[in-house]
Order: sequence, then C-alpha cells, then structure tokens
Amino acid sequence: MQHKTLLVSTLALLIGGAASLAVAQDRTPPAPSPAPPMTGPHGMPAAPGIDRRGDWMRRSPDIRRMGEEGGGVIADLHGLERLYREAGRTRELVGIYNEVLAKSQDPRVRAYAYHHLARVQAQPANLDAAIATMRRSLDESLANDAKRHAEMEQLRARWQQNQADAAKDGGGK
Repeated sequence: MQHKTLLVSTLALLIGGAASLAVAQDRTPPAPSPAPPMTGPHGMPAAPGIDRRGDWMRRSPDIRRMGEEGGGVIADLHGLERLYREAGRTRELVGIYNEVLAKSQDPRVRAYAYHHLARVQAQPANLDAAIATMRRSLDESLANDAKRHAEMEQLRARWQQNQADAAKDGGGK
C-alpha cells in the first residue's frame, strides 16, 4: 500500500511540475528595456558631444571594494566629486584631492585620489599637470610594491627559518 501511495504522490508532483513549466513557457517574454544613456567613468553622465568610450582614465580604481579599509573614504570622495560636478565646481576638486593625498597613507585611497586628480587636471586640457600627477602616482605605487615585496621576502625567510628550527627540534627527540 505504501508503494502505491508513494508512486501516486511522485506522479502527481511530476504532472504538476510539468504543467507549471508549460504555463511558464507560454508567457511572452517582457519587452527589452531601452538602452541606458551613455555615461562616462563611474556612471557619471557624459558631457554632451563628448564620446567617453576612449577616456584614458577609464580603468582607474573605483568603489569595487567597499568592505575593505579605505572604502568609506573612497565612497565619500566619489559622492563629493559627483556633487561638485553637478554644481559646476569641478576645479575645486583639485584642492580636495590634494588634501586627501596630504592626509591619507592608505595606498588604495591615495591611488584613487591620484587618478581622479589627474582626470580633473586633464579636463581643461592641462595634460602636463595630469601626466605629472600620474607619474607621482606611479612612483609611489612602485615604491609601495617594492616595500611589500621586501616584507614578503622577510616573512618567507622567517617562515623557512621556523620550519628548519622545528625540523631540527623534532628530529633530535
């Protein structure tokens, strides 16, 4: 008797699932949404008549890592930049980014500030200042990379020494 009940229940579920699948397939798909307006980097609206697809700073750091240290500062800077741009006060961003560079030691925050400072400097066609800013950013990034590499090598050497000491102590017992 239990086999028949189990078989009938399974069959009923199968028929019900097939019916709901058939109903779902009969529905017409929703109409595609219209293409979003063309935007510049970080979702900012592109200026009229300017094609932002070739923007040289397109790959600058953004707010991908909000949970990491410095994410709050980057989010605040992003919001401030948006507000300053909407108010037409873009040139004032130079002072803000320089202030952040003077106060912050976080490499991610500094890279964000350098990249956005260079973008602000390049907009009125002051490419020399933007190039100088990006070179400072590159020099700082290379120095940070070298420091991080040296620290990793020290940790590796310390770990290898600990492994050798443990092997020596374990072998003598």
